[in-house]
Amino acid sequence: MNQITIFVTPTLLKGQSDAAASLLQLAKSGVVKLAYPMGSEADAKTLCKTHPYLSSCLQATEQTLFDRITDKESTFLLDVGIKLSFYCPLEIATSSVLTLFFHTLSDAVQYIESYPIPSIQLPKLIKEQAALLAQGKLVAFPTETVYGLGADALNEEAVKSIFAAKQRPFFDPLIVHIAKLEQLEGLVVDLDPRARLLMDHFWPGPLTLVLKKHPSVPAIVTANSQTVAIRMPSNPLALNLIQASGKAIAAPSANRFGYTSPTTATHVKEQLGERIDAILDGGACTVGIESTVLSLCTEIPTILRPGKIGIEELKPLLGEVIVTKQVGPTDTHLESPGLLESHYAPTTPLYLVDDVTLYKDQSDVGVLLFEKQKVPFKGPVVYVSETENAEEAASRLYWAIRHLDTMHLRCMVGSLLPEVGIGVAINNRLRKASAKH
Repeated sequence: MNQITIFVTPTLLKGQSDAAASLLQLAKSGVVKLAYPMGSEADAKTLCKTHPYLSSCLQATEQTLFDRITDKESTFLLDVGIKLSFYCPLEIATSSVLTLFFHTLSDAVQYIESYPIPSIQLPKLIKEQAALLAQGKLVAFPTETVYGLGADALNEEAVKSIFAAKQRPFFDPLIVHIAKLEQLEGLVVDLDPRARLLMDHFWPGPLTLVLKKHPSVPAIVTANSQTVAIRMPSNPLALNLIQASGKAIAAPSANRFGYTSPTTATHVKEQLGERIDAILDGGACTVGIESTVLSLCTEIPTILRPGKIGIEELKPLLGEVIVTKQVGPTDTHLESPGLLESHYAPTTPLYLVDDVTLYKDQSDVGVLLFEKQKVPFKGPVVYVSETENAEEAASRLYWAIRHLDTMHLRCMVGSLLPEVGIGVAINNRLRKASAKH
């Protein structure tokens, strides 16, 4: 087997305080080199002297690196933002280079060690797990939003096993995932021009459309509703898995019902473990919160669940768009998942407060921060974003909540974001996660 080669960038080395320890670990099983941009040769040579595990340096970018090297199959590029790129041609993809994201550098290192030849290993896994889906089995897989727990949407027994694994009530409907528009046939009827317009504009991506369902869709998928929720994810691993299965895939989030959604394969394993047949590891989800759900079966297009795509993006295409009212605690007629008053909750109580610094002296209180704080905290702190970047906050929200939830704290606290853009969806998840407490 060829030796693993890992290229790292100057920005990663300068921006990651834990880089040295993680890369020293990689250097034991592979060669670690520096890939630097044009005009940075002097800086690169200095970094190579400072970091002895760097065997050499090469002037290259993500766009040029994989064109220049001969041994593509066992070469990786680690960049700032803990972005891992490697050669992996897939049937449905915009590039032969696949890029995954991770919450920690150690997670990225572990991925490299698990998949040293991803161009061979990942297509093989996709083929094997697609066969499981075709056989009516359960497979968890990454999307850009959260990890989904998938089953053949037209196989009623397979869909029942989703509800059993998640301990999910049957009144909560599922979203059906497709890889190509041709799969809409047999799932929906009377596809109006607005749906086509939205699909052309936002698919593949984090937008779920509620449409009139075809009679062939089992009632269990839609909670006996005459509508069905459909989306096409943008994650290339998800698209290729769905395509290879030959099925439309019903998939809620891959976690126990009501608890914090999973954004890594480890999250799925922790909560569902032996209850499911396989997990396809695709790193961390890039959006990090569930898709926007938009109903086109109402007189005015209605957002049933907020997500990354909001009213600001939808109005230019649709004109008037409204947001549904919050359902009550006893409502059991739901057109979309994620509508219940209490959802996404950790086991540790989460409180929403105006000023988190009031808890700075309490060592048994975890703190979620959305901006850099100068105040020292005695309890554990997780930065969801250090720069008030709402998209970064969304991608790290569930990971941060889960991280604090493992620390056996008395409680955790956080504050709401401004109600603009994806901040609307983040606040929706925070309020629901804290609703029990």
